[in-house]
Amino acid sequence: MGAARGHDAARRRMRRRAVLAAGLAMALPLPAAAANRYAQGLLWRVDKSGIEPSHLFGTLHAGDPRLEPLPPPVHNAFSRSRALMLEYVADQYGRERFLEAALYLDGHTLVQDIGSEHFERAVEAMRPVGLPRDVVGKLKPWGVFLNLRISRQPTGTVPPDAQLFALARKRRLPVSQIENVEEQVFTFDEMSMASQVALLRHYREHGAELDQLAERTLRAYLARDLAGIRSAQQDYAHRYPEIAPHHAELMKRVVLDRSVVMAFRMQRELRRGRAFVAVGALHLYGDRGVLALLGEDGYRAERVY
Repeated sequence: MGAARGHDAARRRMRRRAVLAAGLAMALPLPAAAANRYAQGLLWRVDKSGIEPSHLFGTLHAGDPRLEPLPPPVHNAFSRSRALMLEYVADQYGRERFLEAALYLDGHTLVQDIGSEHFERAVEAMRPVGLPRDVVGKLKPWGVFLNLRISRQPTGTVPPDAQLFALARKRRLPVSQIENVEEQVFTFDEMSMASQVALLRHYREHGAELDQLAERTLRAYLARDLAGIRSAQQDYAHRYPEIAPHHAELMKRVVLDRSVVMAFRMQRELRRGRAFVAVGALHLYGDRGVLALLGEDGYRAERVY
């Protein structure tokens, strides 16, 4: 009975957090207090009374030679862990389902969303990805702008979370995921069409600036500067006020809303102790990140790296 009450209380806290995040997320500037809390550090030791310590690692979902291999403190902490938990582990079904969800299946076309001129440019931009014209024509705007971002990433490199997955397989560690493919789809598929179209047009027209943003983000990550990663996103949105509200919607859906769910679900592994949990670095930052939310549930976080 007591365990059931505790579980219900945790769910109520998660719902309250979701309401708070939804109410505050559209304002891009964060409170000044958040700038000094969980602003630096990628690897954190997380513990709670009566539970063996675990580690929480902020990762990037993009590859770059500078991210290989994993830093020694990260590798050492992982080597002592009994299980790995990632945001999401894409299997063959998941990849096929995600592609299916990114396509219009009702006869609607991308041209109807963005116009013929932008469509022709999108077709050209998709050539490096290997998507033929007829497939691009069926893509939803979010399917195109995600592929545009992916197409600009270095080839032949392994992102940190993929490195962890490979190491876990080598050690035969159990691997679990925080989200399933339907939740990954929901993050983008329920975004307003106005924001999907605005972001697609912007990404297609500002490739060089997006490359600069990616480089600034990577440098902040290598410096273990969570506040710097957040500032890079904020500064970019301020530079292009026409997309600021659409960028804010994307950040709300991709970062803030999901952080609430992550902080709740990762606790099923944290309660067992000696877990290694890896999520996007921006989910660690500030008073609305997973570290702060875990603190509300009685966990202590100590920066390791």
